[in-house]
Amino acid sequence: MSYDLLIATRRRPAADAIARWSEASGIGLLGPLEFEGSANLLVSFSGGDRTIEVEAPQQVEEDDLPEELAGVVDRPAWLIEFHLPGGFQPDDAVAIELAVHLARAGDGAVWDPQLDRVTWPRGVTPRRRGVAEERIRVLELAWFVPTSAFPEDGGRLWLDVARSHGTSAVPVRFGGSEPLQGRLDRDGVDGFRAAWDDTARTPFGGWLFWTSRAGGFGGSVHFGDRRTENRPTRLGRVVRLSAEFDARPLYRDPVVLESVVAFFASVGERFAAAYGAGCVVRDAVLRRGRLSWDARSESAPLPRSTWWVGLPALPTWLAWFGPPYRDLIEPHLDPSRGEVREAGVLARFGREPMDVDELLGLSVLPRELVARRRDGAPVDPDTRISLTHGPPSEPADIIPWLD
Repeated sequence: MSYDLLIATRRRPAADAIARWSEASGIGLLGPLEFEGSANLLVSFSGGDRTIEVEAPQQVEEDDLPEELAGVVDRPAWLIEFHLPGGFQPDDAVAIELAVHLARAGDGAVWDPQLDRVTWPRGVTPRRRGVAEERIRVLELAWFVPTSAFPEDGGRLWLDVARSHGTSAVPVRFGGSEPLQGRLDRDGVDGFRAAWDDTARTPFGGWLFWTSRAGGFGGSVHFGDRRTENRPTRLGRVVRLSAEFDARPLYRDPVVLESVVAFFASVGERFAAAYGAGCVVRDAVLRRGRLSWDARSESAPLPRSTWWVGLPALPTWLAWFGPPYRDLIEPHLDPSRGEVREAGVLARFGREPMDVDELLGLSVLPRELVARRRDGAPVDPDTRISLTHGPPSEPADIIPWLD
């Protein structure tokens, strides 16, 4: 009896894909390592007695694959089968690494028939066949900048940071409402800056939205009410920046993942954000390339208001703590999960994006810095009640700035 794995891909893996993996990983393999025609490979790991049978890539269509596997791979065209004689053994994790390598190289996925599910990439919701929309995970990034520290030329700075990291956060279309009337390719940097500055000068506040290219869905900047008579007691005023990314490529491609993490930290530094968060939200609706939300979709556990009531109770996969939170948070942060920088602390709770259920129990925030529920219930970071969905919030005991 063998333990089997199926690797479905959009592109046919290169003939020497296994040899390249062996060389890059430093894992020694014996036997022929190249796909030649329809011949199967018997690949043995040097220094051990384990041999796996790797079937040559076979052309397939969606109907040839398990429904969930077909629903994860975009236009699947090739199938590779792994057979591990005698069942799964402790050292077979290396074989799984090879399967993941072939899936990544061919823009595909790994299916475990024994578990009856996709095992790589993680965090992907399969689309149903024959439907024009699918449920996906979205990485929402948000930063909160005290208005007193907000850069004067924020529009130009946003473009500079997005372009310097090569992320899909560069605006394509922009405007204050749908349909967005501005276009970066037509109106240029000056047009985007003018729209940004006009929004910032509005006395009662306002939004500027933008769409982005493939991989990123868009973003926004929200300026709050600038009229002093409308200012709540004790609360600081913030400008809220946001960007949304398709989370699926982040599980597949480490290069793309790290570029987004670097972008998140760079915005925190360059905009002097007091707080930032990177949250995985599930069951967003993707329809013809456009993102939307319904009652089944999650919302990030972040405040939407531009009046700052304190840090959110629930942990997030990424977090940025700039001044004045930097010195208050650093003593409570596990060094293995945080990087202390001159401009702030970057916290990261996992190599890959993690949703709220995977993060339960990881909160490191001092209670006095966290916003409270207005009904008086204690903040419990192991629940899914958030500032977004819970009762209205009361300010934290400590809000370390007023603008």
